[in-house]
Amino acid sequence: MSDRLRCGPRNIVGIVGCAGVLLCVASMAGAQVTPEFSVATRGVFSASYEDRGAADHSAVSDFSDTALLLGLQQKLYSSWRSRFVVGMQFPDADSELGQIFYHQVFVQVEDLRNVLKFGRSRLRGSLVEFPTLRDDDALAFTEVLNPFATGRNTEDSQFGNVLEYSRILAQRVWVTAHGEHYAESAFVDPATQEEFRLNSIGGSVEYRVPETQLWNRNVVQRLGLSVNTLFLDQEHLGPGREESVTSAIAGFVLNLHPDPVNLVDLRLQSVYNTGLGGMKTLTEAVDLARARSTSVFLSLRYLKRTLERPAYQVAVAGGFKNYPDLSVDSSQWQVLGNVAWRIGEGFDLVGQALYEERKGDVAKLLGDQEFQLQVGFVYGFQRVFNSQFSDRESLLNLEHGYIP
Repeated sequence: MSDRLRCGPRNIVGIVGCAGVLLCVASMAGAQVTPEFSVATRGVFSASYEDRGAADHSAVSDFSDTALLLGLQQKLYSSWRSRFVVGMQFPDADSELGQIFYHQVFVQVEDLRNVLKFGRSRLRGSLVEFPTLRDDDALAFTEVLNPFATGRNTEDSQFGNVLEYSRILAQRVWVTAHGEHYAESAFVDPATQEEFRLNSIGGSVEYRVPETQLWNRNVVQRLGLSVNTLFLDQEHLGPGREESVTSAIAGFVLNLHPDPVNLVDLRLQSVYNTGLGGMKTLTEAVDLARARSTSVFLSLRYLKRTLERPAYQVAVAGGFKNYPDLSVDSSQWQVLGNVAWRIGEGFDLVGQALYEERKGDVAKLLGDQEFQLQVGFVYGFQRVFNSQFSDRESLLNLEHGYIP
């Protein structure tokens, strides 16, 4: 399986045409075999101003992370059902992934207590979704970074080839084992990489309130613990050397004021990375994922709901990351705040300000400080045809949501 599925603008018409064919076939097929068909999109458009110091300023129109997803679901000849999803996303402007990146291409079979998933999807490098405008706004603090990648593509730490099995206990406790392939863009040209092999394994235990029960506003919304081990060999480290990097993740979501109209929640996640032995300096971006580190990120969010729909949201968040083994004292911290105001069905006016400061080797690689200001619109849409199932996870839930 290719680790990079991409297309240029010449193929966009073909993509839209394929979606039309799928919908046409679904409508013409007999009722007894017609699958459930769903389409969803998340559009993120912002005018962004960035200041990285040393006269490095930029102002751009940013539509990265805008995505389109198509899904099919079919009842199997048993108590199981199948699901097939294809999703494409516009990556960051400075990424190596081309103009369109296929971030979701997977098939899933499930019943009441078991879920088996394989293909390409989001990696298990994070437990908690935070109310940031984009999912990579706090990537260094909230994700297990990819020790095989150049660090230029944020998607390398977020999406990859996955094989995972989950057992659901009492409808709320998820026990998951997974094997994954993190993109190896630091060693293979992303345009030609064809290899698929497991270079990461792990497992997690999570308590999750089902999506259909969120309106109950339980105090404990989510609680989890995860462990991931990534295997580096002589191809990555040099002749005769093999080593692994293990990360432990713990996180929770608590409703501090579990009210259906005025909701206040607290989200926290910590990531500990064992790193490679003997790393004392950071010389390139990939070393940020290979050095021993500890990060903590938390957010406090207020959501006002009127007429059973979000009216506006105010959130503040911040994080700290430390690299204790480096010969030079190195760390980074970040604070951000954002506001979202719903001005139409699924259509929000948003604004976000972010400030980050770094020191030591991290500052040498990424700069001493960074300031971002973003103002724009976010549109979320989902439509289901021939509805047959109640979903544990809708197509839009596969995408990052700043109103979680």
